[in-house]
Amino acid sequence: MKVLLSALACEPGKGSELEVGFQAMLAAASKHDVWVLTNTGTIRATQRTVEAGNLADRIRLVGIPFGVSTEQFARLTVPGFHVHYDRWQRQAARVAVELDRAVDFDVVHHVTLASYWTRVGVAAVRKPLVLGPVGGGVDPPLRLFPELGRRGVLEDASRVLTRQVLGRVPPAATAQRRAVVIFAQNAATARRLLGRGRVIVLSNALSADTERVQVQSQRTSDLVYAGRLIPWKAPILALRALRYVRDPACVLHFCGEGPEQARLERAAAQWGLTDRVRFDGWLPRDKLLDLVARARALLHPALHEEAGLCVAEALAMGTPVVCLDRGGPAELLREWPGGRGVAVPPRGRVSTARAMAAAIDGFLVAPPVEATQVTIGVEQFSSEILAAYEYAQPRRRR
Repeated sequence: MKVLLSALACEPGKGSELEVGFQAMLAAASKHDVWVLTNTGTIRATQRTVEAGNLADRIRLVGIPFGVSTEQFARLTVPGFHVHYDRWQRQAARVAVELDRAVDFDVVHHVTLASYWTRVGVAAVRKPLVLGPVGGGVDPPLRLFPELGRRGVLEDASRVLTRQVLGRVPPAATAQRRAVVIFAQNAATARRLLGRGRVIVLSNALSADTERVQVQSQRTSDLVYAGRLIPWKAPILALRALRYVRDPACVLHFCGEGPEQARLERAAAQWGLTDRVRFDGWLPRDKLLDLVARARALLHPALHEEAGLCVAEALAMGTPVVCLDRGGPAELLREWPGGRGVAVPPRGRVSTARAMAAAIDGFLVAPPVEATQVTIGVEQFSSEILAAYEYAQPRRRR
């Protein structure tokens, strides 16, 4: 089978959407010949990894420039990013149609970045279409809106209103209706989808290669927040929870960068937590995983997370997770065999922080048990994708 894969984000060892695209590419190439439309800026690193493996003869990378440098990308606002993203998808549509004339694809798959309300360039190819895993359907809890700050409230309110409109009009709605299979990252997103294609809930967090993570037997009393320091990820809620943790020796590590750091530093000083907080910045993946493996718990307070790769990695290492009972992380926590964690119902910011602290206190008193063999993860992710191709491809012959 010949597969056209649209994966703007596709690079190994970087986590998040980049890892999702990379693992989807490997899954497709394990059985089929794959042409991958991706960001020109990541091709070199991806190509090196591909050539070092045993699937190089099945993978062809096709670069499309995103239009900004790495430094400029880090400074993009949410609206600015989506302007470039939509432009990239328009270019992908033209390239995909030209490629299809030459190759004659059997299946087309749009995998990253995938939201139910954004343009799907490769949908211009009139072949069986697989979407996702798509996200974008989780709304932030209204009672926690104050944690977003002024700028975050404006961004998230705009995001909620905009995506509900865009998801129901072309071009996003057209792609949904054309898709033979749609993977939804969680139940909330699945409920928003249009069309008559098969809908399968599949968290892209399962693309995390958990077989490579190392379980640690010795634990510290530290807590870890891993992710961008931006309003909707709610790092301020993690810091607020630390105020109510009983153990004064417990230290919270913020692993990531972003505009919320200044706000966090001010709040830490105001709440007398400066000595109990570490801003570690972006860490190489191996160092971050080592820190999470030794931590007493991973805090994931995001207000509308669709999946959460770091949640899957923590659970694979036996590290408990404290998250909100909202969206992908909570669903993943419930589905993971033997996974330890607490999904806190979102209420007011103080009551939610106190509930998170109570969960943390419980893990500090009762250390995590040693992780056992992981029974779900990238293998399940891969098998679901391959099954979708088999389901979709016969439709071409009808």
